[in-house]
Parts: sequence; structure tokens; C-alpha cells
Amino acid sequence: MAPHSPRKSTWRSRAVTGLAGFSVLALAACGTGSGGDGAASGSPGDGASNATATEAAAEPSVTVAPAADTTMVNPVDPVTVTADQGKLTDVSVVSDDGQEAAGELSEDGTTWTSTKPLEFDSAYTVTYTADNNGRTGEGTSAFSTVDAAHEMDVRMNVRDGGTYGVWQVVEFDFSEPILNKDEIEKAVTVNGGGDQDGAFRWYSDTKLRYRPAEPWAPDSKVKVAIKLLGKDVGNGMIGNENQTVNFTTGPEHRAYVDNNTKTLVAYENGKKTGEWPVTLGNPEWPSTTGKKVIIEQAESYEFKPSSLNLSPGDPHYYEPFNASNVARLTWSGEFIHQALPSAMPVLGYQNVSHGCVGMPVEGAKYIFDTFRPGDMVEVVNTGYPQADPDDGFGDWNIPFDKYSDENWHGNW
Repeated sequence: MAPHSPRKSTWRSRAVTGLAGFSVLALAACGTGSGGDGAASGSPGDGASNATATEAAAEPSVTVAPAADTTMVNPVDPVTVTADQGKLTDVSVVSDDGQEAAGELSEDGTTWTSTKPLEFDSAYTVTYTADNNGRTGEGTSAFSTVDAAHEMDVRMNVRDGGTYGVWQVVEFDFSEPILNKDEIEKAVTVNGGGDQDGAFRWYSDTKLRYRPAEPWAPDSKVKVAIKLLGKDVGNGMIGNENQTVNFTTGPEHRAYVDNNTKTLVAYENGKKTGEWPVTLGNPEWPSTTGKKVIIEQAESYEFKPSSLNLSPGDPHYYEPFNASNVARLTWSGEFIHQALPSAMPVLGYQNVSHGCVGMPVEGAKYIFDTFRPGDMVEVVNTGYPQADPDDGFGDWNIPFDKYSDENWHGNW
């Protein structure tokens, strides 16, 4: 069930006073004015006037939208109950689980309109009573909203209240394929972080990313909102929620890893803060190059050869181990971490890893303690191409003017 539950409320009018008496007086006055003597205004004339007033007060006519038995109603579409003749005296719209929809009656008493979105995957019953000059009428009508199989939701890779590096890319993962991509992009607003130009890139029909032209401003606030509730994204799928995330950025952290010197040099806000020897991927399993944003971190992380499809007997097989002070750079398995004891003697001289950046104890701890998701690590001079930009957050390897061009491919 979507998280947009209407408040329980309803409108009830007081009894409407009939206007038949007014009609009788008006007709009697006309009769008196047209007669030549008092006999013309006698009781027979009064009886005729009463009959005419009764006939004029027709039973109220009421129209309900959505029409009776309609299915797959978009929950954001308003329910309206309209008295075509007379006025409404009582309206309720209640779901099958007893939730009553909020609504308002127009000033002239002829139209009731729901004021909040309905629930998804729910049946509703509309009950109404109307009055037309003393004649009352009542009725019911039923409809149902978009079912659970046609709901679409979204997940973002940044959490509300989180702090990220200035290179953080915002990702939207949709539960259903998006056909109306332009409409989805229009539903996204981004404010803060330097208030600069930004661009979208679709990596698939369910994955959208946004990045600013330049890194977010350090120590700033960023607000990302996406309004999906009720939006038709194609194939009958309807967005079932709006989301807003507010996050902050920290200082600008950036590390350069150079295979020629086999070092990692760290910077904070452009100032060098440390330099350490490293080992990179071995010649048969080299490290990818390019700008890589830290995805996640862990104080300890278990490395399994099965994650690389390696089994005993393979020349690249290794025994499972737990690495310390870990920062993930790609989904496919490149990390910065504390080197194993067996690799410590070759730091700065030889590459022995399966693509990871192995560091001495103090260097790995510095990166773990100081850097965070959204900070940048750039690897150069390994002689190997860049990782695919969606194998992690390699979006900064794409020139900004090419970012929205899904057909553009660089050195990967």
C-alpha cells in the first residue's frame, strides 16, 4: 500500500429547507394581478399552483466520477460528486478497509471534490444524498484504484541527512521500466550544492543518474526531490510516491594513484595531506584507470575468490581473507584496503593484487577515517582502460557536454 493515506474526514450538510412555499406565493401573486375581480384568486387557483410547484421539484440528479465500476483509477485523480439538479446534503467516499477520503463541498452545494490522493490497490464506495426543493435522492457508486502490479516506486543512492563527498553522483533506481523518460527528468529538482548546471544520464530503462557540471560545493547542502506520485511512466505503470532527500557535502577529498610511481597521494581541499606506497593489480589482472568515486566503506570486509569466479586450481585463485579499512571503488571488485602481510614488502615496487589498491596500515586507516562515499580516487598509468561508468560511479570520466548522450563511449 502506498504511503499516502488520506485523513479520515467527511462533509455533512445541515438539512436543506425546501423552497416550495416561495414558489406558491409567487404564483398566487401573479394570479391576483391578472384577475378582474376577487373570484379569480379563489381556492381553485391555489390548488393549481401547488400542483405546479410539486411537479417542478424533480428528484435530484447526481453524477459521480469515476463512473461506477471503473477500475485502475489513478489515485491522484480527484473524485467528484455533482448534483445536476438540487444540492448535495451528504457525501462519503470510503475504501474497503474503512479509510474515508477527505473532500470539500463547493460554496453552492452542488459539487463535492476529494482533496487528497487515494490509496493504491483499493476499492472505494461513494455514497451520497441530495435534495431538490424538498425532494431527496440517494445513491451509491463503486470503483477501484491502480492495483499493486501496476505501482512503480524509486530508490535513491543517497540517504536523507547523510554526508557525502563532493563527487557524489545521485542515482535513481526504478522498480519498473520507464518509457516516458523526459517526464521523469522533469519530475526531478535539485537545489543547493553550488546551484550549478546538472545533467541526466540513463544507463538503462530503470537506472537514471544526475551529476552537476562540477563537483558539489564543499560543506554545502543539497536537496533532491522527485515527484512520481500519480505519474504515468508507460505500460500502465503509475508512480506511487514522491521523495525528497536532503544531504550535505564535506571537504573535497581526492586521491591520485599512479602506477608509474606506485604511490597514492591524498589531498583535502587541494592541500596535500599524505603519500603512501601501494601495490596495484598484477600484469594479468591490472587495475582499471580513471576517476572512481568511493561507493561504500567497511572496517573489515571478506574477500572471496568466488566473487571473481575463481576456484581452486585456477592460477589466480587465492584463499579467502578479511581485509581491513576497506573502500569500494567498483561493483566488480576494486577496493582500496590494507595490504595483506605477504604484500607489505613489495609496496611501492611490485603489483600483486587482483585490481585492488593495497596500502600500508597507516595509509589505509587514513583513507578509511578521512575519506567517505562520494570522495574521488583517480588511478592512472596502468595501461588498462577505464571501468564502465556504471561499474561504480565513474560518471566523472564522461565530459559534461556528452553526459546525456547515452551513445557516447569513452575509454572503457
